[in-house]
Amino acid sequence: MLILANFMLKIFKKNSYVGVFWIFFYFFIFCLLLRSGFSYLDPDLGWHLRVGEGISINHQVPTANIYNYTYTGDWVDHEWLSNYLVFKIYDNLGYPALVIFFALLIIAVLVLLNLAVTYLWRRKGKTPPVFLIVFLQLLGTIASLPHFGVRVQEFALLFLSLVFGFIYFYNKNKNWLYLLFIIPLFYLWSCLHASFLVGLFILFAWAGLKLLEKIIISSKFKVKLSKYIDFSASLEYKNIFIFILVAITAVLATLLTPYHLKLYSFLGGYSDTLYLVYIQEWFSQFSYPFLYWQLFYLSLASLAIFIYIFYIKKTKINLWSLFIFLFFFILSFKSRRHFPLFFISTFIFLIHIYSEYIETSIGKIRDFPKLIKIYLLFCLFLTSLFVLLNINYTRQPFYSSAFSDDYPLEAIKFINQHQEYNNFRIFNNYNWGGFLIYLNPDRKIFIDGRLPQVFYKGHSFLQE
Repeated sequence: MLILANFMLKIFKKNSYVGVFWIFFYFFIFCLLLRSGFSYLDPDLGWHLRVGEGISINHQVPTANIYNYTYTGDWVDHEWLSNYLVFKIYDNLGYPALVIFFALLIIAVLVLLNLAVTYLWRRKGKTPPVFLIVFLQLLGTIASLPHFGVRVQEFALLFLSLVFGFIYFYNKNKNWLYLLFIIPLFYLWSCLHASFLVGLFILFAWAGLKLLEKIIISSKFKVKLSKYIDFSASLEYKNIFIFILVAITAVLATLLTPYHLKLYSFLGGYSDTLYLVYIQEWFSQFSYPFLYWQLFYLSLASLAIFIYIFYIKKTKINLWSLFIFLFFFILSFKSRRHFPLFFISTFIFLIHIYSEYIETSIGKIRDFPKLIKIYLLFCLFLTSLFVLLNINYTRQPFYSSAFSDDYPLEAIKFINQHQEYNNFRIFNNYNWGGFLIYLNPDRKIFIDGRLPQVFYKGHSFLQE
């Protein structure tokens, strides 16, 4: 301990404390993400791996469903590139590398948000609110842990953050070159995950809001509304139409994927909403079991919006920030699966509200003494070490006894040991589908995570 303390003191003298603190902080978050990744086996990982393996062997995306006896029609894999990447990492480096990869993906998003806050605050000549950044990132990460792990949906967090960044810099500099990054970004995103649809909605919603701002500015209501609404970031019609043109081009870019227009074919299945009350991560925030960390974070966000509208007198309402807040707030209440999107899309906005409120109501927060700072580093280091030492590491998650209560591993072993069951088909529940596809890819099953909303005999598989 004395050696470690001496080492920290040397670091403290040679480097900025804030920089060292962020290294320790994000290492701690990384450890939490590792524990989350190793603590459970995602029900869909099995079919992700088998589909990725098929792409690797055949050098083409799948077009037919080969794993089910109930549905044998065409199939569009809107996550084909994610499946290929997941398989390659798993096949060459093992499951631990897969867990590390997705943990680092979340860390990259958090660091980007941190850098964005630092950039914005320094532009205003202010010191970035380190305490608020730490508090909200830690709380948001803990609240999002049920949705983190080896999950391809995490790509949405990174791409959505980048979309917000490109929109900001275009709005600030009016330079169309920033928009050129959006087109290849959406092509890549549409190959990785269907959440690119949220990104497309954001593009057109932003353009629509800018048009609305321009119309208000040109109307007789400008004087009255300008007392409450911030129009300082409004654009000329020329800039708005350039953005709309780029947004349309981004849509066209998604049609260049291997599935072309068929990429959007799965949207029809969302007319059936049984999955919202059957699949746990799609439950609303009002459903039991409650995710209390998410409810706590959403409560703080609700308080922030109340403060923003009624208490921060010198701040005019930013329509875009308010729209994004309300849109993802409603989504995250409708389905807890969307909470991570709410967390990252409103993070900077919440930092702005609470920092303004603290400055106007409490005053500047005093800096911690040096000994307290070193103590915080010790706490982060020891807590990270404790988390690392208590992770149940496994290289073969599909054969691990740690998940025997969640998946029928012994039943599969029994079936494989008795040849009289070779020609039998398996009637399985939804959560076991991916697991069965991985262990027995040649044996036809009833349902898996790819098919909850596909129609079968006039209704969805979940209804059947």
